[in-house]
Amino acid sequence: MDTYNGPKTGYPAVQPTQSHHYAAPYRRLRVLVVAAAALAAVTFNFCGSTIISGNGRPLTSGEEPKFDWDSLVPAKTIQWAPCYSGHKCARLILPLDYDTPDGPTTAIALRLIPTADRKRYKGTVLVNPGGPGASGTEFAGRAGQKLSHIIGDSFDILGFDPRGIGASTPAANCFETDSQRNLWRLQDDHRLLNITNGSLEIVRARERLVAERCEAQIGSEWGIGGHMSTPNVARDMLEISQQLGQEKVLYWGFSYGSVLGQYFAAIFPDKVGRVVIDGVYDAVNFRAGLWNSNLVFTDAAIDSFFHFCHQAGPDKCSLYELTASQIRKRFFDVVQRVEKDPIPVPLAEPPLIITHKVLSVLIFQGAYGPIRSFPLVADTIRAIEDNNQTALAGLAREISTPLECKCNEPPAMWRMDDETFSAIACGDSDEHPFDLDTYTSYYAALARDSALAAPLWGIYYLTCAEWKIRAKARWTRELGAAHTAHPLLVVSPRFDPVCPLTDAQAAHARFGGSALLVQNSVGHCSLSAPSLCTAKHVRAYFENGTLPEPGTVCEVEELPFVGSVQSMREMSVEDAGLLESLKGLTETVPRFGRF
Repeated sequence: MDTYNGPKTGYPAVQPTQSHHYAAPYRRLRVLVVAAAALAAVTFNFCGSTIISGNGRPLTSGEEPKFDWDSLVPAKTIQWAPCYSGHKCARLILPLDYDTPDGPTTAIALRLIPTADRKRYKGTVLVNPGGPGASGTEFAGRAGQKLSHIIGDSFDILGFDPRGIGASTPAANCFETDSQRNLWRLQDDHRLLNITNGSLEIVRARERLVAERCEAQIGSEWGIGGHMSTPNVARDMLEISQQLGQEKVLYWGFSYGSVLGQYFAAIFPDKVGRVVIDGVYDAVNFRAGLWNSNLVFTDAAIDSFFHFCHQAGPDKCSLYELTASQIRKRFFDVVQRVEKDPIPVPLAEPPLIITHKVLSVLIFQGAYGPIRSFPLVADTIRAIEDNNQTALAGLAREISTPLECKCNEPPAMWRMDDETFSAIACGDSDEHPFDLDTYTSYYAALARDSALAAPLWGIYYLTCAEWKIRAKARWTRELGAAHTAHPLLVVSPRFDPVCPLTDAQAAHARFGGSALLVQNSVGHCSLSAPSLCTAKHVRAYFENGTLPEPGTVCEVEELPFVGSVQSMREMSVEDAGLLESLKGLTETVPRFGRF
């Protein structure tokens, strides 16, 4: 009998249903291809990162009105102006270096979604979507209204662009135009990183080039590169909150945003009003620049693909077989075939070669948001297996993001690129110059956690080994606190592919009085799967400070491939509305790092 082969940590093994062998139909695949073709003018950064239209502007579900951030005059106090649809925007001037308050400044972009219920108003919740390098104002546009539905009508939602990012200025740009950056990326090695195949030397050279270019562009004494540190952003959060009349900070941070939350609570423990860290990366590992605690449950998350595909059956999964083990074999037979013989897709616009690297990235990213992404992965594998060129052409823009030529345009405001990641993650970290023996051991340990993800994740260590700009403001004391003004709420899926439950447990142990809420799901952050239980605990925490009981585990309302586990007709009107918002949030799963 086939059951889910993940870590034995209590995740329920669902027994297979009785069924006969069935060649999965193309009905759903044809629908997906038609939909993909209809989206031919749209480019996606996969897995809930910024969605960019053909002209480089951000999209949400339903095109947002245009807004010119440059029309806002930065000020030393928050001066709200109407923006988008019923939102408020501002640009707040703050010191570039808090030790030099009269020196150069940065203008932080703010976007507020006001609550409709001013009578029960309890404050403004700051949100951060992670990255590091993601735009909080863009995230507020995509997810803010739905997050407000979870938190409750008593709170405003405020997305802000951390220093150097999005609409905040000065911007951390190491390339003059997006086209220049894209042309550079075209030279990327098609091979996966490996110690012995020559790719290591190529990766190091590329990281060194970007590091030297950034040092020249943004690495001067008052360049933005040395002033984007997590401690600086934590101080910015406090300044923003106090300008709003709040002495304590209310905050919900996802992915890297969980690192920011840990820094804030460690630096300003007496200023914690409510702090939720969700999809947790251990800030101690982050500060050390190691990036080696992340892949503990990556393979378990990927293996869940086969379990849920089997559970869903042939009508919902195009790779269905009699057992999950057979699905797994079928899946990796295709992966191995592509490794030996890459797949040309000449009918795609632009044409595409599906390499082992392209397919590995698709699979890895799919584990971030399985509900939305696993069907795409299944259909891609099936189309490769059958050499269905029509299907592959329709899926091409979701398999690999095409580049666009915009030779004379300045860098897009909403991009999330390697420079902002490096300036924050590497600028914050301890220095560790490259040593081949050390890296060989490091890479081998990553591969033991996940052979599939190690070639992708192993680049981060190399990025920081070559990075040259050190943050001026670093926090070198303990990244924890025996007591905070209010206890933290730590939220973690059971199987997060890049921010494992073990990291959440480590953060929970360092902050006295904090509570750990486990969501029994696969994916990155709690947003990757809708859970009424999780949402109600988060709301109770913000509304009245209530913490879940120790050992609390929340189930989810939807599973990958399978779909809903409970009919909305069986729910109250309030729960049904909340679930709709939660399902919408599965489209906004935060990116972590470059993936």
